[in-house]
Amino acid sequence: MNYKPLRGELLVVVDKEDKYTHTIAGTDIKLYIEKDYGWNEREKNSVNAVVKYGAATKLSEGTPIVCWHNSFTEHTLVDTIDTDEDSIYGGKKKLYVHTLRPDRVFFYIQEGKPVPMDGYLLVDRIYYKPKSETIVLTEVSEQKEQNRVVVTGTPLGHETFSVGDILIVETMADYEVVYAYEGREHRIIRIKEYDVMAIDNTFEINETMRVGV
Repeated sequence: MNYKPLRGELLVVVDKEDKYTHTIAGTDIKLYIEKDYGWNEREKNSVNAVVKYGAATKLSEGTPIVCWHNSFTEHTLVDTIDTDEDSIYGGKKKLYVHTLRPDRVFFYIQEGKPVPMDGYLLVDRIYYKPKSETIVLTEVSEQKEQNRVVVTGTPLGHETFSVGDILIVETMADYEVVYAYEGREHRIIRIKEYDVMAIDNTFEINETMRVGV
């Protein structure tokens, strides 16, 4: 395979079955997850890839990346690769070679940890339970802070935001990504840097709140 994409795009290899299995931590037990008939494209579409040609990006060959869930369609397909691995659909699995625009890459994996690309941040949501005066209502469902998130990851060399910053962001900026890594399903929240309106130095997270995905 000796392809060179044009216009600064990447060339990547995609395993389109990687989101359909989940290995239980500490075991060899592999669960098969039915996603084919789900309505949520973020849940079922491939987002994982491995860089084959990094073009003008800082991504080197072999780097695992996580992308927008509509990146790998027939319009970007360049080639397929036969493997000796069994497919969940029967027969042998194929890998798919796609071109990819750099702005569709959310983050890459380095030493097992996600690192956001320039223009993106990784964050956690802030949840709280409504309260009446000073009494916390334990029987009600927690609610999400609609416009505030906590930074958990920044691009390398980034100086504007730091891990732990509480940001005020545009409504619906918190985009949940479902991806696979080392046989397990993971969920993470990414935001676009230009969706950040301000850093909130007054907001405090207390014991009645939960921070997470």
